[in-house]
Amino acid sequence: MPIGQRIFDNADAALDAAQEVLAESLAAGGSPVLLVPSSAAVLRVREALAGGPCGLGVRVETPDTWIADRWELLGDGRRLVTSAERNLLVQRALYEEASGGGAIVPSPGIVELASTLARDALPQLLATVRADDTPSGLSEAESAMLNALGRYATLLAERGMAEAAQAAASLPELMEDVPFLLMLGFDGVPCAIEQLVETLSDRTPAERFDDACRFPPRSAPRASELRSLLERLYAPGAPVEPTGAVRFLLPAGRYAAPALVLGALEVAVAREREEALEEGRSPLSVVVAARDPRALFDEIAPALLARGMTSAVAARRAFADTAFGRAFLALLAVGSDNAHAASRAADFALSPFSGLSLRSASDLDATWRGDRLADAATIRRDLTAASEAAADAFAALDIDDFEAAVAAFERSAARLDGRDPAFRSEQLAAMGAARRFAAASAGAGVAPLEALSHLERASVPAHACTSAEGGCEEAPAVRFMTLDDAAELPACSCSTLVVCDLEASSYPVRAAEDGATLLMEKLGLRCPVDALAESRRRFFRALSAPRACVVCERALNTSDADEAYPAVMLEELLDCYRSAGGEMDADARVDRATGLPEPLASFAQTAGEETLHANLVLAPVHGESLTWDVPVSGAVDAASRARIVLPPPNAAADAAPTLSPSAVESYLECPYKWFALRRLRTSEPDAAFGPKEKGSFSHAVLKRVFERFGEEGFAKVGPDNLERARAVFGEVFDERLAAQRSLRPKDNPLIARTKLEEAELDDLRRKLAAFIEREPLLLPGFEPAHFEFDFGAYEPFEYADCLLRGSIDRIDVNGCGQAVVIDYKGSLSSDYALSSSSPAVQAAGAVLPHKVQALMYAQVARRLLGLDVVGALYVSYAKPKAAGAVDRTALGEHAVPGISIEACGVPGPAADALGAESFGGLIDLVEERVALAARSLLEGHIAPEPRGGNPCGYCPVLACEKRSE
Repeated sequence: MPIGQRIFDNADAALDAAQEVLAESLAAGGSPVLLVPSSAAVLRVREALAGGPCGLGVRVETPDTWIADRWELLGDGRRLVTSAERNLLVQRALYEEASGGGAIVPSPGIVELASTLARDALPQLLATVRADDTPSGLSEAESAMLNALGRYATLLAERGMAEAAQAAASLPELMEDVPFLLMLGFDGVPCAIEQLVETLSDRTPAERFDDACRFPPRSAPRASELRSLLERLYAPGAPVEPTGAVRFLLPAGRYAAPALVLGALEVAVAREREEALEEGRSPLSVVVAARDPRALFDEIAPALLARGMTSAVAARRAFADTAFGRAFLALLAVGSDNAHAASRAADFALSPFSGLSLRSASDLDATWRGDRLADAATIRRDLTAASEAAADAFAALDIDDFEAAVAAFERSAARLDGRDPAFRSEQLAAMGAARRFAAASAGAGVAPLEALSHLERASVPAHACTSAEGGCEEAPAVRFMTLDDAAELPACSCSTLVVCDLEASSYPVRAAEDGATLLMEKLGLRCPVDALAESRRRFFRALSAPRACVVCERALNTSDADEAYPAVMLEELLDCYRSAGGEMDADARVDRATGLPEPLASFAQTAGEETLHANLVLAPVHGESLTWDVPVSGAVDAASRARIVLPPPNAAADAAPTLSPSAVESYLECPYKWFALRRLRTSEPDAAFGPKEKGSFSHAVLKRVFERFGEEGFAKVGPDNLERARAVFGEVFDERLAAQRSLRPKDNPLIARTKLEEAELDDLRRKLAAFIEREPLLLPGFEPAHFEFDFGAYEPFEYADCLLRGSIDRIDVNGCGQAVVIDYKGSLSSDYALSSSSPAVQAAGAVLPHKVQALMYAQVARRLLGLDVVGALYVSYAKPKAAGAVDRTALGEHAVPGISIEACGVPGPAADALGAESFGGLIDLVEERVALAARSLLEGHIAPEPRGGNPCGYCPVLACEKRSE
């Protein structure tokens, strides 16, 4: 007998008709079964039946729970497989099929697809496969999928387990008494369930009552506009007259949404409380339907409670998104020698499960990030010594005891006693998921670490609530849930429904077409699902829940500042306020500011993202207000100026401030950049493989090459000893490279960890070797005399009314007592030429070169060594280029390959622009003007004043008003 099908206008009408049919079955002595699609529907229907003639004697179940109950009573002893067991056994079956030559790759996506097929229609799929006869029209991958499902069925049988779909196929033969079956509210029925009901319908009446979502229940007490909207939503008719029962929240972007939603909730709750008081009833809840209800709850719930409104959320989240999941998976990553062990270890150390204080965990994190040699083994030793939970978990993992590793974490759960009850409940649920995964892995014979993706995606309850007393009220003022859950609410069961995230990206309408659906269709086991119809029915049912107001929220722009398109269901709602056919008459023109029909514009609220503080700080702060003077932007107040430059260790109390040439140059480039990078030290703590490390390594190599070359009796690299210089360079490079692993993090060790970084090392070797080849041409008649010449560390060196300390890379001297200071650079820009100069606001408007380090070094060499300095050079060791300043009376362009004598020569146009007549005068002039900059720095002037070609490069202040990039 075919299944009888009846279609009703709405869910209430379908349920009323179902009660009549069920009552007749009860009166005839039957024990009818009412099947509904979800557990939420079970609760709704049971509540509706309670107290009526069908309150007793009718079983309200989902197909899965009914089959499980019947199988436990009538089955052959096999246990129904759990979701975790299914995933693991399917993965094993796929690997076995692939290892046997099957044309299938057992990726996580393929495992999920195969699990879906097995859950929905395992026996039906296997029935299509005949011995030595693959169904025609299937690809090699699809045939391999069927073979893998056959292997999966064998694995189930070996373990005394069965799929619910297999149980459904066997139950008709096992059931002697078949009850009357009624299916209510299904949009789509899984293949196995459909065949079960069809088979049973030959022995008992079976009917299906569907909800067409055409018209709202007539008796429901809802606002007239909402009634008109539901009547017009998916049926032709006159435009709905707006009265304010449907409102709109239109944030410019996602950051502005919570504040708008909070304001709407505050108004809705206050209105409902007032109306309930007037009518002498308990107030109804306000419902918020969101794509991620838990995330929205976390943002808004504290602010609601501060305003006297309780709230609750019913949601789920992935195991990997729970605090326990993040910590546990992080420790597993460290234990399995993960390449990203340092970052993952920090997730564990900073979690409440490690037993470490915030300071201890942060110190460990900084240590690991600052040491490129900190591999998984090192991090594991540190964690084992610091954390008992980590030590126990690692010990368990060493003997492949995954369950014991979970237990080690569970013992740390005692530390959660002082935490929020909802947080504690969520973490305990996550621990339970990990235990079940461990047991399922053992039963499936699959190594847990090889199947962690299943645990990561495992769904964990993430319910929470707020109340003034700390418990949870039965009827919170605001309830957060998904749109699917809102669609299961009884009609008019809430006062207001706020539907959030109504963008096309959040609620796309597209048919589910993947490998599973295509295979089912090829085998004639599945009809295409109408995604648009499903979306419409869900939205209609959700809109049936409120009695007073609907609020629709959608962001106007994406996170990339692109236009966000409205969801189809919102577009169809707006069409209800337009004329039939959708033409834009005078009453339905679009409001440009909101994109809504003009009659609705007055019921819309918008908000921008520019008021960041107001958008993010939603909860009001109660108590005594505090006031303070807002500091002047770009300046350090007088009380703090003594800390602008911190004194070096063991400095005298009355000593002048100590600066370095690089700090002065950074301040002249931009005071605010200097403040952020050098005073606040906003750089990342991670040890890197970048310009700083390569520069330190290159300086050390060149220093030692020339020192050793001199120790061997060579004054300078020349054509006659170039071969020996090459050999010395090779020896020194290898020695310094081998020594990198023993250096302290503050010495900027250059440690390659990847093939790409090793290739960069090879490139650096070639560049430095080429520099040695060019050395005979650099400064003929001069010999390298000083390397890494330190000054100011032990004996104070006065410069520009302050103390100066630093190190000069190299000083070359000739027989006449003339000297050239050399500062090695990895690369040179036009800023390094003397001709690149400009007025510096931070030096009282004085004109200064954009690069002054070498000229400051020149003064140091002149005073401390008594040398006649005739050049201050920046020499690139990567390319044949040089820049800076040279005395044209002592050095010609031929003496410095790669330099522009016009741009760097003194006297010359560049020196004239600065007002310098000689090289010595240039050195003194720079000191005088640097003194102005030092005075400005010490007075706390740190406003952004960028100078040079690329002053904003590498600056961490991205929001600077003068940023040029």
